[in-house]
Amino acid sequence: MKVVLEYDGSGFAGWQQQANGRTVEAELKRALRAVTGAEPKVYAAGRTDAGAHAEGQVVSFEMDGRITPQRLVAALNAHLPKDVSVLTAEVAPDGFHARYSARWRRYRYRYLDRRARPALERGRCWHIGVPLDVDAMSEAANALVGKHDWTSYCSASEPPAGRVREMRSAKVARRGDFVELELVAEGFLRGLARSIAGALADVGRGRKPPEWVGEVLRARDRRLAARTAPAGGLTLVEVIY
Repeated sequence: MKVVLEYDGSGFAGWQQQANGRTVEAELKRALRAVTGAEPKVYAAGRTDAGAHAEGQVVSFEMDGRITPQRLVAALNAHLPKDVSVLTAEVAPDGFHARYSARWRRYRYRYLDRRARPALERGRCWHIGVPLDVDAMSEAANALVGKHDWTSYCSASEPPAGRVREMRSAKVARRGDFVELELVAEGFLRGLARSIAGALADVGRGRKPPEWVGEVLRARDRRLAARTAPAGGLTLVEVIY
């Protein structure tokens, strides 16, 4: 079965189930157990960080065909908390795996650069509070496109042999009071999207020149990167198969 979820990550310690802390995976498993009487192994397309959100998280799992996809959506939503919702469900083709079958993942990071702090969008953006130079951020983001070793921008816990990934696109655009960074890549290493967002914020605030982002990338040295951006601004938008 293939299921698409959205969730507000503010109240979660991330996607992946853990001994301590509320997680999206644990809530989904609890709902599946209530609906089916079983707790299948679930696989997500992306393991979102604590506080990060999703509009299009894809999950796959095995289950018998006694419940139609339409009924499954309603039944799961009846048992899930209000900050998680199943959007769609469908029978997946043979061999489908939410993570390994995915070709690209699209993430969005939102900055708010007006002076006033957010009320309605609190927990859904990074309040910068000073005007961002979107043109400089866009120029800096161009260096990220292509296949790279992301050592400078990913967590040190990632195995060195697995840090090369392709970035399909990296775009920065203004949407009213918000500045949005959109990243599309074959896969996102731990901390990658938020580290990139932090580096581009330094460029947007004039603390670093646009070429600095590419220089840090090529250096393959995590010590050179900027602070990691807060998780609340990050959303998994779409998984492309």
